[in-house]
Amino acid sequence: MMGKKARQYFQQWYESDLGREILEQETTVLRNILDQEVGYYLLTQSPLANLTFPDTLLKNHIVLAPELELGAPKKTIVANANELPINSEAIDVHILHHTLELSGTPHDDLREAARTLLPSGKLIIVSFNPWSLWRAAQWFCSKKQAPWDATFIAQQRLEDWLKVAGLTLQSTDYMHYAPPFSRLYKSNNIRKLDRLLTRTQLPFGGIYIVTATKHTHSLISQKLKWRRSPVRVASLTKPVTKEIQK
Repeated sequence: MMGKKARQYFQQWYESDLGREILEQETTVLRNILDQEVGYYLLTQSPLANLTFPDTLLKNHIVLAPELELGAPKKTIVANANELPINSEAIDVHILHHTLELSGTPHDDLREAARTLLPSGKLIIVSFNPWSLWRAAQWFCSKKQAPWDATFIAQQRLEDWLKVAGLTLQSTDYMHYAPPFSRLYKSNNIRKLDRLLTRTQLPFGGIYIVTATKHTHSLISQKLKWRRSPVRVASLTKPVTKEIQK
């Protein structure tokens, strides 16, 4: 379960210059992914209480929160991420926005999210990339501040978790190759370099967004083929008669 302090730290960080820039990039990619989805239910988990996507083709947007907060959307469920009060195979798209890094039970959270998905449903995970400049900055920054208090999860490790949960990796988007400092990112040269590297989609962006699909096992009906078994008929022989001697 996501800690209350960690959630507050992230909410404060997203109000900073760098946090707002990151959130804008993340929501842009998420909207592009959601624009391709049609259905009834979108479920979002995030340290942000008001991360919503009103312009999607998914009719109902549900937000999961560990506790009820001011400014939370009307359709908010208060529950633990590893014990969702949702039926199995009920959600079309499930978004985990920087929640696995803050959870003490990431495997269980991922398994629960997969359970709620419909067959062919989508799970979208937003996470910090340990193979980036962000991990280097984490070594020198205070672990009591967001996002440095999060546990960065490698994509290869996450893919193994997805397979165990019965999900198939569909796509990965990388973003923000620049150093994670507001002062440096204000430089036009740094921004140009960031945009150039984003086009290459090298696996070294500070943030990655993984889209996975739930496995579907289709049953292929096969007609039973009846094989004629050979019928063995005993050979007919001429009856043998014995003369009775008197």
